[in-house]
Amino acid sequence: MSIFGSMTTAVLGLNAQSKALGHISDNIANSSTIGYKRVDSAFETMVLQSSQRLHEPGGVTAQPVFMNNIQGSLTQVQSPTNIAIQGQGFFSVSKVNTQGSSTLVQTQTGTVSASAAYYTRAGDFELDKSRYLVNSAGYALNGWVVDPVTGVLQKDKVAPIQVNSLIDKPVATSAIDLSANLPATPKAGEKVPDSSIQIFDSQGNPRTVNFKWRQQADSSWRMVLDAPGSSTKPVDGTFNGNPATVTFGQNIAGQTAVAQVNVITISGNNTNGQDNLRIGDTYTVKVDGTSYSLKVTAANIGSIRTYSGLASALANQINSASPAASVLATSSGQTIRVTARDAGTAFKLNTEVAGGTNTVNTIVSQTSTAATATAGEIDKFQFPQTQVEIGDSFTIDVNGTPISYTVTAASYQSYPTVSDVVSQLAGKINQTLGSSVTASAAGNILSIQSNTANTNVTTTATATNSATGANSMSSLPSVASVAGVRQSRTVTLTGTPGDIGTQYTLSINGTAVTYSTTGDEMTMEDITAALANKINSNTSLPVTATAQGGVITVTSKTAASPAYTNTMTEDAAGVITLGGDTVDVGDTYSVTVGGVIHSLALTNANYDTYNTPAKVMQYFATQIGGGASATGAVLTTGVAGSTGDVTDATAQQFTLDQSAVAGQTPAHIGLTFGKTPETVGTLTNISTALVGTGTAVSAATQAAGADATVTFTVDYGFGPQLVTLNLGKYQKPGGLTQYAGEEINVTQLVQNGAPRGQFKDVVFGDNGNVLVNYDNGRSKVVAKVPIITFNNPNALHRESGGVFLESEDAGKPNFNDPETNGAGAVVANSVESSNVDIADEFTKMIVTQRSYSANAKIVTTSDEMLQEVLGLKR
Repeated sequence: MSIFGSMTTAVLGLNAQSKALGHISDNIANSSTIGYKRVDSAFETMVLQSSQRLHEPGGVTAQPVFMNNIQGSLTQVQSPTNIAIQGQGFFSVSKVNTQGSSTLVQTQTGTVSASAAYYTRAGDFELDKSRYLVNSAGYALNGWVVDPVTGVLQKDKVAPIQVNSLIDKPVATSAIDLSANLPATPKAGEKVPDSSIQIFDSQGNPRTVNFKWRQQADSSWRMVLDAPGSSTKPVDGTFNGNPATVTFGQNIAGQTAVAQVNVITISGNNTNGQDNLRIGDTYTVKVDGTSYSLKVTAANIGSIRTYSGLASALANQINSASPAASVLATSSGQTIRVTARDAGTAFKLNTEVAGGTNTVNTIVSQTSTAATATAGEIDKFQFPQTQVEIGDSFTIDVNGTPISYTVTAASYQSYPTVSDVVSQLAGKINQTLGSSVTASAAGNILSIQSNTANTNVTTTATATNSATGANSMSSLPSVASVAGVRQSRTVTLTGTPGDIGTQYTLSINGTAVTYSTTGDEMTMEDITAALANKINSNTSLPVTATAQGGVITVTSKTAASPAYTNTMTEDAAGVITLGGDTVDVGDTYSVTVGGVIHSLALTNANYDTYNTPAKVMQYFATQIGGGASATGAVLTTGVAGSTGDVTDATAQQFTLDQSAVAGQTPAHIGLTFGKTPETVGTLTNISTALVGTGTAVSAATQAAGADATVTFTVDYGFGPQLVTLNLGKYQKPGGLTQYAGEEINVTQLVQNGAPRGQFKDVVFGDNGNVLVNYDNGRSKVVAKVPIITFNNPNALHRESGGVFLESEDAGKPNFNDPETNGAGAVVANSVESSNVDIADEFTKMIVTQRSYSANAKIVTTSDEMLQEVLGLKR
């Protein structure tokens, strides 16, 4: 081996390590490049001659080793058009500016234009201005395109994927799926809410289909399909309605209310011609717990004076109360008549007298002053008490002449004390006997002196007190309260709620009131309530009406007894007899005597006073006067030619007549639900027998497990449109059911139509489909991304932009569906990172640097040795 050989080998080593460092540099520079595949270095020795006796080192070369089949890590991104391959394979891409080339490349699965003969793992595709999916290196994604006419995926050729489907054609609705639970026990009287769904006609216009529900029996329902705007109807028309009747029930006769009357009597003693009213006495009438009281005082006793005055004052106290008492009071003598303001309303009455203090007055003789030569005798009397009572009487006998003073209610207000009585007695003595004696009063001392000197005066004194017994009030009912009974009659309506135009008529005293059903009534109670409301809205009718269930109760507005017939006849000259046992409120009686007419109209106010024929005739006897008299119901006027006349009250009872006319049953679809343990709550039958002129048709087969469908046709001006309503399966849960509940519960109501759609975005499916999303909620597959595999992917030629070219060593490209024939899967919203390991590259860089330095040292050493050789000649 020569020195020159070692130097040549070292130079080759430097060159090989330089190439390896270049590979490392390329890898590190592209460590963040999407889809980049690293390049490793393979060193190969060069041997010129080598044997057991001789070795001639030839050096080393560095060859690149491509790692195209090693996958980088996948990173999830937000862009919906970024994709990556999980596993083996490449995307087919092409230069956008060479798409017009007609050159074809033969592949194992078909032909592809020469412009598409690029392959990459860089999947960061985005839509460009021409709506091609282009990655960051400017290469357009190729794929199998869907034929826009047939919708078939064309796998015989590959072309750049361009999103041209910007408008989605409207799709007419052809199917509606309904899942709902109809309540087994809907809320009484409440309509089950309608359901509705928006469908689309062939022009993409939104239309509405309404579902109207009505429970006919425990497990039977009506379903009405309404399609506004359609010239053909799913259900349409009517049928003869179900029978309807009106029948009368119990009739309760009316009775006039009678006002309660209580008579209060004031009782007490009378002394010396004076009713013994006592100062401090309190008289109370209590009506239903409310007290009306009058206390006798010195201030008011002068106006009351008697028991009659007390009764009148107490009656005024009751009538003037605020708030008003529930009774009216009138007085007559010592009695008070208390009458209920509202006839038929009973009241409870109590009386009470709280007595004042009673004083027993006396007169005590005092020591007389004897007569003298210059003055007559003086007798004195003391009145020791201070209070006097009404009816107390005081008498002084002077020389045989009695002089008396009696305390009266009229004088009490002015002279209420014993001193006043003494003063009054003195005055009366002087007035009567002033010529012989002189009387004087000093407080409660009365002095009587003879006017003649040396003459005696003879006097005695007595006091007569009013009775000591307390006054009282007693109350007895003279007329018992009778609650008014209003005539009432029940009316029962029968029929079928849901029918239209069924007429129910009630005639009250000849006035007809009719209600015609609308079909929206849920129960018979709704119908009876509506008829009752119509009766009540006519205020001129003498009745009111209430409804409960299917029964109306008609009640008179006023309580009244049936009107009785009365007569007045002149049986003899001047003798008139009132015929009839009963008189009524509203009767008018008149008697004509000598051309003068006397009348009496019975009202609620005076009925208690004149509630019998005898009382009526007594009234006329009093009015006529002049010797007229009444005995029972017979009036004797004493005037020949007297006549009587009666106008009887109008009967307060009402009469009822009725009629009913059957209406029409609207067209509908009948739904029947099972009742057996096996079928309970599930749909067992759909009947379209009563759809009228509608187009709805139920499925021919309704066996268990068969599809429960109703097919109907609508026409919105663009031709017939057939729609199939899917209600689940017969006798199976799901779809339309009837289980426990009070409200309808719709769990699914969907249809398959769509309006015109505008492009929204493009996304990738995991199976490689390219989908265009539209703003109408629909998506459409426009292409599919194939995964291209090679027998030897590491032999592919590289070009800028992270793309590869087919080579003879790599083999022909294989176009595969994702995840078939060893091809990887398409992962949406992801990109593949570089498969470079930075740490590994740094390790290789250190080794390369050391190797390069070592080779450089050999060159230096070889040079020094050559210098030694050159120096041998010296």
